[in-house]
Amino acid sequence: MTPPIFPWILLFCSTLCWAGKPNVVVVLVDDMGYSDLGSFGGEVRTPHLDRLAKGGLRFTQNYNSARCCPSRASLLTGLYSHQAGIANFTGRDSTARLGPAYLGKLNKQCMTLAEALKTAGYGTYGVGKWHVGQEETPTDRGFDEYYGYIRGHSTSQWKAGNYLRLPEGRKPELAFDAEEFYATDAFNDYAVEFLEQAQKKDEPFFLYLAHSSPHFPLHAPAKTRDAYLDTYRKGWDVLREERFARQRNSGLVTDSWKFTELSEVPVDRDDIANGFAGKRNPDWKDVEKNRQEDLVYRMATFAAMIDHVDQGIGKIVSQLEKGGDLENTLILFTSDNGACYEWGPFGFDQSSRKGFTKLHEGDELKGVGGPGTYHSVGSAWSCLSNTPLRMYKHFNHEGGNCSPLLAHWPKGIAKPDRWVRSPVHLIDVMPTLLEIGGVDYPEKFKDEKLIPVEGRSLAPFFRGAGKASERVLCFDHFDSSSIRKGDWKLVRGNNRYKNRTWELYNLAKDRCETNNLIDSHADKAEELEAEWLAWAKRVKVNPYYSHPQANPAKVRKKLRKDAQGFYLLKHGDQVAREHAPQFAQKSIEIKLSLTRGREKGGVLISHGGSRSGYSLYLEDGKPVFSCRLGGTLHTFRATKALPEGRTSLYAALLPDGKVSLIMENEVLAEGKLPGLFNTHPQDPLEVGNDSLSTVASYSSSARFKGKVHEAKLKLK
Repeated sequence: MTPPIFPWILLFCSTLCWAGKPNVVVVLVDDMGYSDLGSFGGEVRTPHLDRLAKGGLRFTQNYNSARCCPSRASLLTGLYSHQAGIANFTGRDSTARLGPAYLGKLNKQCMTLAEALKTAGYGTYGVGKWHVGQEETPTDRGFDEYYGYIRGHSTSQWKAGNYLRLPEGRKPELAFDAEEFYATDAFNDYAVEFLEQAQKKDEPFFLYLAHSSPHFPLHAPAKTRDAYLDTYRKGWDVLREERFARQRNSGLVTDSWKFTELSEVPVDRDDIANGFAGKRNPDWKDVEKNRQEDLVYRMATFAAMIDHVDQGIGKIVSQLEKGGDLENTLILFTSDNGACYEWGPFGFDQSSRKGFTKLHEGDELKGVGGPGTYHSVGSAWSCLSNTPLRMYKHFNHEGGNCSPLLAHWPKGIAKPDRWVRSPVHLIDVMPTLLEIGGVDYPEKFKDEKLIPVEGRSLAPFFRGAGKASERVLCFDHFDSSSIRKGDWKLVRGNNRYKNRTWELYNLAKDRCETNNLIDSHADKAEELEAEWLAWAKRVKVNPYYSHPQANPAKVRKKLRKDAQGFYLLKHGDQVAREHAPQFAQKSIEIKLSLTRGREKGGVLISHGGSRSGYSLYLEDGKPVFSCRLGGTLHTFRATKALPEGRTSLYAALLPDGKVSLIMENEVLAEGKLPGLFNTHPQDPLEVGNDSLSTVASYSSSARFKGKVHEAKLKLK
C-alpha cells in the first residue's frame, strides 16, 4: 500500500517556511567603551568588526542600562531591567524590602529572546557570560545548547574548569589544553561549533555570544598584549585627541560634539580613588614614569581582549560564509555599558571588593594579564575608551549608558554603510527579532502573565529609515537616574558623583553633555522630572514604589496632625507631591526624635530637590540644614556632632527668613535666607532619605541608617 503523502507535504511546507526566516547572531561584549572599536575611532585592531560596520549600520545613540546584569536583562527580555527583576544587580532577593524590581534574577513575567524565538522554530544557542541569576541556567530559559559560566560577573579566563557545557550531561564537543586555554578564544570556538551544528539542521538559528572581555580581571595572551605597548605609551591625552580626530573624519562627530576634558573620578575612599575622589583624572604627563608603564601594560591587556573578540568575529563570519548563511543572517554587536572606572586612575588588583592598587615594575610587568593575576584598567584609560563622552559605567551620563551598536544583514539592510543617529535601546532587540522572525509575543508564557515588551523594532532603520519619531527612554541604576525625551536629557549622578543634582542637556546641540541648561530651562527640567517620576513608579523603582503596607504615608490622602497642628510622620514615610503639605511662602518648624549609632551621614527629613526644597541631615555626625531657593543652595551647619544614642533636634525657618538649628535646647546654628520658598516641588516629603533630585550633594548615602522615631512638621 502506498503511504499517505500528507505528512510529507507538511514537512515540505515547513522547510519552505523556515527558508525565509533570517538567522540571528547577537554579540555582547562587557565594559567596552564608546570609541574602542576602529569604526568608532579607536586604535584597537578590529578589522572584522569594521567590515561589519562598513557593510551595515552604525548606531550612534544606542542606550543600555549602565551596568552588565541590568543591560543583559534588558537585551534578553525587551523590558526595562526593573520590570525583569534586576533593577540594580543579581544575587540577593530584596523584594520584601524594596519591591518586585529587586528580585536579583529574571522573573517569570518576562520571556527571553531564546524562549520567544523557539516558539517560531528557531534553534537557540548561547555562549559566554549569563549573569541574570544563577538559579535558572540558560537552558532553563530557552537555550538548546550553552557553553560558558553562570555565576557572577567575571571569572578567570585562564581556568578551563570555571566553564561548563549545558544542558547537564551533554558531552563537550571541544577539548581544550589546560595550558593554552583562554576563555575569549574558547567562547569564539564554541560559537563556531554551535554554528556548524545549526547549519546542519533545517531550521533558522539564534546564537547569543556574550563575551566577558574586556571586563576585569584583565586577561590576555602576552603576545597580543605586547603588540599594543608602544601605542599606549603615548598616554591617554594624546590618544584621546587622535580618536576624536578619527571620529570627526569618519563622520561620527559633527559640530554638536565637543572634545571634553577628562571626567572626574567618582567619590570614594582615598585609597580606592587613588587620592582623586571628586577630582578630574590626572593628565598623562603628571603621572610618574614607573606608574605610566604599569598603566601601559593594563591598557594593552584591555586592548588585546577586544582584539581577541574581533578575531572570533572573523571566525564566525567565515563560518557563516562557508555555510552560505551570511547574506540572510542579522548580526548585532554592542557593549553592555560604557568603560568601567573602577577604582581610580591607577586601577586595582586582586578583586573589586577587597583589592588594592599595586604598582608593577620590572620583570613583574611581563606577568600583567597572565594566569593568577587580577587587574583593572582604571578610570583615566576609561576616559579614553569613552571618548568624547562623559563619565563611565554605573552612571547614566552618556559615557556610562551609551554604547556603539553595529547591525549587519546583507539581505535585510537597505543602504548600508550609514550612521543612524536616532536614539535606540537594548530593549529594542526583542521587538526587532520578533518582527523579522515572524514571532507573536504572547500574553502568557508557562501559565505566567507577561509584561508587554517596552522597546521598538529597529527594522524600519534596516529598510532605510533615517530618523524615528520622538521617544522617551528612562534610566535608574543605584540612584543614578536619567530621562531622554527627544533631544533633551535630564540626568543626575548618585552619591559617588560629586554633584548629585539634576543636570539638563540638549543633545542635538550638545551631544557630550558640556552645557548644563538646568537654570535657563527650569520648566523643561520640571516637565522631564515629572515624567521620570511617573516611569519610576510604573516600573517600581524603590523608593518611588513600595508596598502600601510598608509605606502608609505615601498612600494616605491626608496626613494626621496632633493638637498643636504638627503633621506626624515616622522613619521611612514618603509622601507624594500631591499629598504633601504645601510649603511655598510659609514658615517651617521641624521636630525630630531620633537615635544615632555610629552613622556619620544620612538625611533625617527632606522635602524638595535640586530646584526648591529643604533637607535636615547629618554630615560627619553634625546636623546640617540646607534650603534651595530657585536652585540656589543655602546651608547652615552645626559645629557640634549629635551624640550617639537618642536625642531630639529642632529646625525652624521663620517668616522673616531667619533659620535656627537647635539640639536639646542648645542652639547649634543660626542664619538667614533671602526669603521663603516660592514653589512647591515635584519631589516627595521623606523621612530618613532624599531620593529624587536631592536638595544637597551629600558626602555619603542619603539614607539615614539610624532611626527617626518621630518627625513633626508644622507650616504657617
